[in-house]
Amino acid sequence: MTTDEVFAVIRQQNETIIALLARLVWTPEKLVEMVMANRKKDPEGYVSVYNALDGEKTGKQLGEIAGVSQQAIAYVLAGWLEDGIVLNVGTDSLPKYRRLMKLPEKRKAKAKQEPQQAVPAEPQVMATQGTEITNGNGE
Repeated sequence: MTTDEVFAVIRQQNETIIALLARLVWTPEKLVEMVMANRKKDPEGYVSVYNALDGEKTGKQLGEIAGVSQQAIAYVLAGWLEDGIVLNVGTDSLPKYRRLMKLPEKRKAKAKQEPQQAVPAEPQVMATQGTEITNGNGE
């Protein structure tokens, strides 16, 4: 194993430990509530922003996901950092944010359910054995 491979394994293990510890404090549903709290414009978009926090994306990219300005998303990220639901893996002067765990997104769940519900159910025909149709005269 090369040094880079060892670091990649350690990084993955650390991310897993952080996610497991976060689940001891917050359920994913509670974290979704915190992420969406007080968001008037597309609150579910902020869940997508949260899930995109990989420590690499810029404020501009994150703002585009939420449909807000870079300044607006910077304010939101600072609040999340203060609440302890994101980590700053950058510096104070150039923060880079990472999520604690992946959150469920309603849009994706709805998109998966809609095609299944859109298929019309076929009518079921009940067949009975040994039943004869008569014309009312016993014939």
